[in-house]
Amino acid sequence: MTLGTLEFLLIGVIAIVLVMVIGAIFWYVLQLHLYVYAWGLGMPSPSYRIKVEYNTLIPMSDGVKLVADIYRPKVEGQYPIVLMRTPYGKGNTEHSYPTIATIFSCQGYVVIIQDVRGKYGSEGVFIPFLNEEQDGKDTISWAAEQEWSTGKVALMGFSYLGTCAWLSSLNGPKALKAVVPMFCCQNAYTGWIDGGVPYLKDILMWLSRNHGRKGREIPHSEVDDIILQLPVLQFDKRIKDGIDTFKAWIYHLHEDEYWQHYSVNHRRDEMDVPALFFAGWFDRFVNNTMDDFYETVHNSPDLKTKESRLVIGPWGHMPTTEYPGINFGADSRFRNYFPSMLKWYDHWLKSEKAEFDHRKPIEYFMMGRNEWRTCETWPPKGVYEEKWYLANKGAANTFAGSGSLSREKHEELITDSYVYNPELPAPSIGNKMLYGNDTDGPREQSILYNREDVLFYHTKVLEEDIEVAGPVAIVLYLSSSAVDTDFAVKICDCYPNGKSYFLANGFQRMRFLDSVKATHGIESDKVYRLELMIGQTAHTFLKGHRIQVQVSSSDFPNHGRNLNTGGSNEGDSEEITATQMVYLGDVYDSHLILPRFPGNTPR
Repeated sequence: MTLGTLEFLLIGVIAIVLVMVIGAIFWYVLQLHLYVYAWGLGMPSPSYRIKVEYNTLIPMSDGVKLVADIYRPKVEGQYPIVLMRTPYGKGNTEHSYPTIATIFSCQGYVVIIQDVRGKYGSEGVFIPFLNEEQDGKDTISWAAEQEWSTGKVALMGFSYLGTCAWLSSLNGPKALKAVVPMFCCQNAYTGWIDGGVPYLKDILMWLSRNHGRKGREIPHSEVDDIILQLPVLQFDKRIKDGIDTFKAWIYHLHEDEYWQHYSVNHRRDEMDVPALFFAGWFDRFVNNTMDDFYETVHNSPDLKTKESRLVIGPWGHMPTTEYPGINFGADSRFRNYFPSMLKWYDHWLKSEKAEFDHRKPIEYFMMGRNEWRTCETWPPKGVYEEKWYLANKGAANTFAGSGSLSREKHEELITDSYVYNPELPAPSIGNKMLYGNDTDGPREQSILYNREDVLFYHTKVLEEDIEVAGPVAIVLYLSSSAVDTDFAVKICDCYPNGKSYFLANGFQRMRFLDSVKATHGIESDKVYRLELMIGQTAHTFLKGHRIQVQVSSSDFPNHGRNLNTGGSNEGDSEEITATQMVYLGDVYDSHLILPRFPGNTPR
């Protein structure tokens, strides 16, 4: 053997060794990557390495094929399945689909992430919500029949994915054993329309960004420019994406059969799977989710469904969002609940013993104290309604005065007034929008203090902690110079440093005061009693803080504007100003209603 041959063989051996070393390093890094995920989320150590089958075609009952990525353990065998169906792209890293799939797959699950019909690699045409019920059921049945499947499937869904999960759960295949719906609701109408008033910017942003096979990244500035133009129903001359669906939704501002095709709240008796609900105090769907949980548990004939659970945290629609000036603490992070999801799947798909306290199925975050609590019912037992009466002038510059919210009823009649101009609407600072563009969640309110079309009412500096948990409501006596107008109310927490932070808000279009189907307006200058549910919350107003209430006639662009004419707010271009009156004291006992815990004892 020549020297050259030996050198050649030596180089070959070195190359093989290098490949083996690199492979070992890669395997180690992959394993380390899985362990880091598990450690960071507080989950058990990974049990499996994983493999991914990309772009698997799954046939639907009508012959259309939908594409999916399938994450499963490398060890051959049969595993239960977690299914996610999305319009946002199955490989979307912003939505963390690959990460979520990896987290559960290495714990012994097959995770399927599927593009819904008409999106990205899936065949067909995307029409929001239309095909999700049948396509979901077809996918569940297909997955249950695969050789790597135990025949047990769970649905997991955030926002639109949660809607997909709910629709697929109606009289679902026997293989469906559990659902984890997050930040969504069972009623598509209330998801997009608030008592006859469209969530205007969210509708335009969502449809524009997700219309068509891949959609486009439409900037906030483009929609913000368009949304101030009138009439609303001619937005199609300025924006094309998703406009047909937009017009359909605007033409159906009342809850009718159109919305029932995309909803499950009227079909709860068809549900027979337990659900682990997730909601956020600053998410648009929190009120609906709490209703959905209660109605699902109490109306379902299935005993397993009655074992459903609800988790409510200090989260917005994007639960990883952090808010300036607010720190809820490390325990509040949404990612802390991945172990709970795993336990939920292990119980219902692997028959492992549950560690959940079924006597207290609701877990909620008490803001202010920044601690988690559990309860049997909502509101928690022991909560009672406490009235705080609006008094004194509601101007912002009275903040340092004696206060405008008091437990004592004001005997003397007082009126506050302001002028609402639709051309200069009060902005949605602090809200529960899907596309808030840094205005959503517990935002600081001082930017509104110089506005003359917002009234502010607040308590004196609190001498004790006040804990509230449940629906916050308000009763207002109001009149307007217009024959139709809106009223918007916020509740906020004022800190000792003078900064005020949003907690919840409510909205009422006065023509719909009696019924969303009403066609009449209101009488000019007539006093009306408005009882408004501001929103659900759990918050402790700490000693040294103040409680603040804001009253205005706009929450724009979260809600569409009222033009004050009594005509079509979506079809007309004419707009007029309205003088609004708020009546306080005497027979007009306008008051805030707080769901309060007695004393300061944590529960």
